[in-house]
Amino acid sequence: MDKDCYILVFDIGTTGNKCTLFRPDGHRVCAHTVNYNTTYLRPGWSQQKPEDYWESVVAGTRALLEKSGINPSQIAVIGLSGHMNGCIPVDGEGNVLFPNIIHSDCRSHPQCAGLMKMFDAKDFYYITGNRIDPHYTFPKVMWLKDNYPEIYAKTSYILNSKDYISFRLTGELGYTDFSDASLTCMLNLREGKWAEELVKEAGLDVNKLPRLVPSFYILGGLSPQSAGVLGLKVGTPVAVGGGDGACATKGAGVAKKGQAYNYIGSSSWISTLNDNPVPDEGARIFHFYDLDGVNINVTGTVQSATISYDWVIENIGRYEAEMAGERERVFELIEDLARTAPAGSSGVFFLPYMMGERTPHWDENTKGGFIGLTLYHTKSHLFRAVYEGVAYALRNVLDVFEDNGLQIEELTLLGGGAKSRLWNEIMCNVYRKPVKIHQFPGEATSLGAAIAAGVGMGIYKDFGEAVGIIGYQRRYEPDPCDVELYRNYYRIYNMMYPQLKPIYDENARLNI
Repeated sequence: MDKDCYILVFDIGTTGNKCTLFRPDGHRVCAHTVNYNTTYLRPGWSQQKPEDYWESVVAGTRALLEKSGINPSQIAVIGLSGHMNGCIPVDGEGNVLFPNIIHSDCRSHPQCAGLMKMFDAKDFYYITGNRIDPHYTFPKVMWLKDNYPEIYAKTSYILNSKDYISFRLTGELGYTDFSDASLTCMLNLREGKWAEELVKEAGLDVNKLPRLVPSFYILGGLSPQSAGVLGLKVGTPVAVGGGDGACATKGAGVAKKGQAYNYIGSSSWISTLNDNPVPDEGARIFHFYDLDGVNINVTGTVQSATISYDWVIENIGRYEAEMAGERERVFELIEDLARTAPAGSSGVFFLPYMMGERTPHWDENTKGGFIGLTLYHTKSHLFRAVYEGVAYALRNVLDVFEDNGLQIEELTLLGGGAKSRLWNEIMCNVYRKPVKIHQFPGEATSLGAAIAAGVGMGIYKDFGEAVGIIGYQRRYEPDPCDVELYRNYYRIYNMMYPQLKPIYDENARLNI
């Protein structure tokens, strides 16, 4: 391993591109984030301009080179990660024909209804590992064909975010990896190839799907044109990379069954590895390939995690936010106040359904709320209840795993929410499992992309060796007293959704 070389990573996230330089030992040299916009043309629509991704790569690379002062020739390989479930139609020259319909977009409800008529839902879930849902790529491509047939006709490939960047870097068009392909819902997850019969039955052209290669595959070298714009060396190797969920798995150090990680960001998910997809009876969990192209990530997502926290600060904790001033100090002050409330928040519950819910309910009609308020309660109880409500929702994910025979021994916490020591403690006790905090909670996804690129270049022998570079800040063990207390509150929490379901549905009918 050449200790003087570097791995450059572009992590094309939902709100921006995090550009990071790593050493082979996992040390983060420096990072720079370039943000871009999401356009919301209508309720439920979310799209982005792929050109903005490229501009963020250019700006981020220049900033990194200036910050680090390294010689571009020291960059051994470029790794890529990107948000998943997208739909970028490009022509044969790689020109973008329509904005990227990103993962949060749900305009394709009519197309999902069509898929439900074409296919048995259980058969579809068995083949693809995922349910029929508007957030996935399959119905989005159908929407494009139905509404813009002339654009669909000109389309040579449907790409995801990181696939577009790999093309801009190398000039090699029409490639994706198995992890990103998984969440298109057009991949036969059990056979590791495109589900051609499903795609054809839906009236789509399988030739518009990109070629499948491993995440660590070296696609090619940096083209002269791109190298000139970026200020990098011509021919610098570029790995295909993976979807952000798969990159986070490896960046968390998850390498075998029984291990899991919990990403706590705007949304939050728990993911573990398994040999095969899990045939959950209610299709409550989803699946995608690991970066190794062999194992399967089994995943459950809670829609609103830190975004619930942000909402409470904005609407209930505004005074505290103004008093604190700096953003980091706001979080510290709110956490200090939450600590003054007892575990269980004296019977106040927060339902974190601020954007509907996925696992386990898959119900977009659900709504957030506080339950159990009395004149006795204060802001401190509300703040703590938010931490606890998100933890209860994530405990639902672990319950689904256990329903399917998946035993989790411990979890690694990632993301911005992992910076909160109180949240770490609450999750440990609600989950009833040890948790450990990643050394770089905000950069584990980028580190996973670096690992894949390093494996592709032979910097690491394999993924097993590569995850050995990952370190952790601290570890928490469950407290028996709090575990028992939260066990009782969690039982009450689970009584709420079934009782409120008819109210959610009626409210949705009145507010369409």
